Amino acid sequence: MQVFWTVAGLLGFAAALLAIYRFVRPQKTITPEQLSEAIEQAFNHYFAIADKPAEQLVAASDEDRLRLLAQATKAQREHRYAEAAELLQSCLRPHLPPQERAALHNLIGNSYMYMGQHQEAEPHYREVLSAAEEINDDQARATALCNLGIVYRYRGDLDEAERRYKKAIVIRENIGDRQGQANALCNLGILYAARGELHKAEQHCKEALAIHEEIRDRFGQAHDLGNLGIVYTQRGELDKAEEHHKKALALSRKIKHRLSEAQDLGNLGVVYYRTGDLHKAEEHLKQGLTIHKEIGNRLGQANELGNLGLVYQKRGELDRAEEHHKRALAIDQEIGNPLGQAATLTNLGVLAEERGDADKARSLLNQAKALYEAIDAGGPNPEAVRRALERLGLP
Repeated sequence: MQVFWTVAGLLGFAAALLAIYRFVRPQKTITPEQLSEAIEQAFNHYFAIADKPAEQLVAASDEDRLRLLAQATKAQREHRYAEAAELLQSCLRPHLPPQERAALHNLIGNSYMYMGQHQEAEPHYREVLSAAEEINDDQARATALCNLGIVYRYRGDLDEAERRYKKAIVIRENIGDRQGQANALCNLGILYAARGELHKAEQHCKEALAIHEEIRDRFGQAHDLGNLGIVYTQRGELDKAEEHHKKALALSRKIKHRLSEAQDLGNLGVVYYRTGDLHKAEEHLKQGLTIHKEIGNRLGQANELGNLGLVYQKRGELDRAEEHHKRALAIDQEIGNPLGQAATLTNLGVLAEERGDADKARSLLNQAKALYEAIDAGGPNPEAVRRALERLGLP
């Protein structure tokens, strides 16, 4: 029997760009040393502090909050996101000014998102939107819309995610925020890739890349290159995909961004799986998995476990494959990732089919089909389910 393989997730790890909310409140008592310690580059992309010693996110007189913010920023830069989220929550106080409340909640939401915990991030992004509406702040509003769009995409509500991204793009264009515009374009490109609309995905990712190159944002460039690599993988243009993922990996390592590095390694692993180089695929996927474990990214762990399961499945190591798929499924269920669940159920169904257990295969594939239909997903994975069910004599 011929087996049609599908790759867990979106044929790799599509890297979303979380939106930044830049808020600075003038203070005249802050010293340059305190400022430097408190922001410590602010993880380079979370929020930007103007190059003036008299400006700071929190009041200099509030020494505890200043210390907590400095510790949280350091934790973010070192990819200790759970610790960063806890420290930032400690910075919250009753009756904070709306701009300050928006900035802190956005940082907390981003920390959760970098751990793949979009359910925990969502209420914080809603707080950002609430604060933005309260003071009619377009920058904060666009930030909240873009980040909520990422939440909806992970949840599988692609139509709502698209609406949020498009609103964010219009606002970013109106206020002249090129970086924010590029980030939203990149995220919209990821969404189109999830639907299988590869021409639109490529178009949006290329437009984002052009802006990120123009403004010399290497972090954004790495994401755009990686997401273009995913588009080319889905098209079967594997040489082009490998080239883009290698460029993305080099940039991620240059800027020392561990999460991006892990995503790029995993995406290269998917390319090597597709070319049939299973040794290289396993090597890269394991490297990516190790980093995701180190930084506590559950979504990344699920992706790499599922893709490793496919490597073992293709080698005929079916027990090992099943173990990895089940571990991936457990994480995706825990964090509420329907696309990941559907892909892994598909892979488990194909594995059951290969073992000759038709009833189990039908059950798993129908569960996957129901999930894909519920979220209106496109691309190769739903098609793989349809083909597998046809082989089993079901429509």
